[in-house]
Amino acid sequence: MRWIVVIILALIVLLAGYTVWPIYDLYRIASAVETRNLAALQELVDFPSLRASLIKQITAAYRKQTDKSVAVSERSVGAGVGVAQILQPERLLDLLGKGSVSTDPSSRSILAAPFAPSSFGSPWQIWLNADYSGRTFYVTVPVDRPSDQRFRIRLRLVQGDWKLLALDLPESTQAHLVDELSRVIIDRPK
Repeated sequence: MRWIVVIILALIVLLAGYTVWPIYDLYRIASAVETRNLAALQELVDFPSLRASLIKQITAAYRKQTDKSVAVSERSVGAGVGVAQILQPERLLDLLGKGSVSTDPSSRSILAAPFAPSSFGSPWQIWLNADYSGRTFYVTVPVDRPSDQRFRIRLRLVQGDWKLLALDLPESTQAHLVDELSRVIIDRPK
């Protein structure tokens, strides 16, 4: 009887650890973004997967907005200079921390940001907005915004750490990135 209680308690502790672990790493990513610590972020983000996720969304939004489904393919825009400039490390930090990648210092972003200090609320709110799926953890932030202004963050357990794998952007942020892409493409020397 005593062994059954010990096994049940051990399973409860393991389940609690599994529940808290990705939330802890989510806060670590937010701290690295807030302090603009690229070295710490390198350990917590799978940059190739994150860039692929963002390129796919930006190109789809670009095609939808400009109605150039035939002329512009994901490969040509994704490999182009415009998207590469938008997704440079410093600008990626701006996107994660401020919700904007604008090069214009006078523009103030009213967009939501996935890793801004106010995005998470309490750990309880994060847990309520989370979805666990084996090795993958999903959460939608900011917790205080309507659903059409929220980012969906995907973390995956990779070699003992939860890493940021993908970021689903709200339409307002996609539109902002398409505007930036258009500006970069127009300003690019031929």
